[in-house]
Amino acid sequence: MSEQEKDETAMISQAPALVWDEATFLAALDAAVTALGDHAASLDALNVFPVADGDTGTNLLLTARAALRAARNVAGEGLPAVTEAAARAALRAAHGNSGVILSQVFRALAETTREHTVLDAFAFSDALTRADALARRALLHPIEGTMITVLRAVAETAVRVAETGGTLADLFLAVRRAAVAAVARTPEFLTVLRERGVVDSGAQGLAVIFDAWTALACGEEMELRPLPVPSKPVPRSDKPTTGYCLNALLYCDGTPRERIAQELARYGESIEVIGDGDLLRVHLHTTMPDTVQGFLRHVGQIRSIIIDSFSGEPAVVPLTEPRQSILVVLSAAPGIVTLAHRLGAYGITTNRKPLSASSLMSHLAKLPVEQIVVLPSSDTDVEMAQQAARTLHPRLAVLPVRSLAAQLVALSFLDPERDLDETVREIQAVLARLRTVDILASTTGRDGGDNVLGRMTSLPAVALQALSSLDPEDAELCSIVIGETVGRIEPVRQAILERWPHLQIELFWGHQPAPPLSIALE
Repeated sequence: MSEQEKDETAMISQAPALVWDEATFLAALDAAVTALGDHAASLDALNVFPVADGDTGTNLLLTARAALRAARNVAGEGLPAVTEAAARAALRAAHGNSGVILSQVFRALAETTREHTVLDAFAFSDALTRADALARRALLHPIEGTMITVLRAVAETAVRVAETGGTLADLFLAVRRAAVAAVARTPEFLTVLRERGVVDSGAQGLAVIFDAWTALACGEEMELRPLPVPSKPVPRSDKPTTGYCLNALLYCDGTPRERIAQELARYGESIEVIGDGDLLRVHLHTTMPDTVQGFLRHVGQIRSIIIDSFSGEPAVVPLTEPRQSILVVLSAAPGIVTLAHRLGAYGITTNRKPLSASSLMSHLAKLPVEQIVVLPSSDTDVEMAQQAARTLHPRLAVLPVRSLAAQLVALSFLDPERDLDETVREIQAVLARLRTVDILASTTGRDGGDNVLGRMTSLPAVALQALSSLDPEDAELCSIVIGETVGRIEPVRQAILERWPHLQIELFWGHQPAPPLSIALE
């Protein structure tokens, strides 16, 4: 046993024999989202298998975030209710191989809590064993050296700890070690990882989650250091990447999942099909997205579909069924544009290349819908959209949104399966009572402006002063969009909760150049 392991074991022996109840499960989801948010960009950069499309961290983060939001919505209804809500939301939000496999971890937890009032070591070992089986079943051709390798390792480790009478804290400490060791072995299975000198990004992302859960299970006395991930993109192959990543939600007509997966193998690879009753999540890599869409329509009703090009072109959100209207999101935050795509909206990143009112109008005029609703994120976006609206009237309406945080809150109402007109009415109602503030300057004070916040050196202090201007005492939810210049956000959240413990905080990593933080209270 290494010295670090001896120290960890000594500390864990002082911790109580913990179990996960509803409150702890919600805290665990929150911890997973925060850890993934801190690491998402680096995990994206690490992504080279099965294709170097640079979205593994984003996929894991958005899947876990959806699970957390849904679980919070049923808080107070008991552990089975929150785990089931998390599993259903994860299925709908799952994107890519990594998101689909993570959703199976949440599904396994939901299945396990149908039989247990709390999650102790035995129950959690059962959940990890189920997750291992579900993840492998979801894949038409399971490949070692990926997330499933980590799941198998942690499941086997958890069973051994539970059988020897270990506590849940003991289990997590052993699981963390097993996850780290399994990640380190991933290059042994995959040539591309050895050639690039990296580990598998999805496997590493799963280890990041177990790292966060271990810190939670071990108590405040033991703060585990975040697992290291590369800070710079790994070298890419000069060989051009072709094809598409297709993700669809499908109400199936009764065709067995196995048959659907086998048929999809004719059109692509990296195939995953998982379900919740009649609702299926389908993922595959293909060069024939139109053919795949035709097949999916033959076996069910497509509720949403997103096609990402491996060449790096913007994601496509096909209008698979006739639509009366569509939401168009203009945002300086790439993370928000990605979220909009996942929710079936049409997103445009405004800070990558110059966007004029005329080019926006030309772009929007080509959309094959009768009504367009624009959700901007700044005064500049609003002005461009309003100019376009004067030409496209009455086809185009502009929502009065002028901050990234307000934009995020508005998107929280979007659901591909709901009528957009109803959603817009709800967004307008919440905007009327929303209070927002942007931290515009750097916290080093070198921005050259007159912003008092910009001359402060502590980001938590900046956030506290900004929130104080919004009268947070009567608010319930604090939404924060985090920019690319911000490191760890946990100190900011802790400072806010110490001052206003009644606030529920929702974090979102927008990765925008500016502002560093955009905050909304409701």
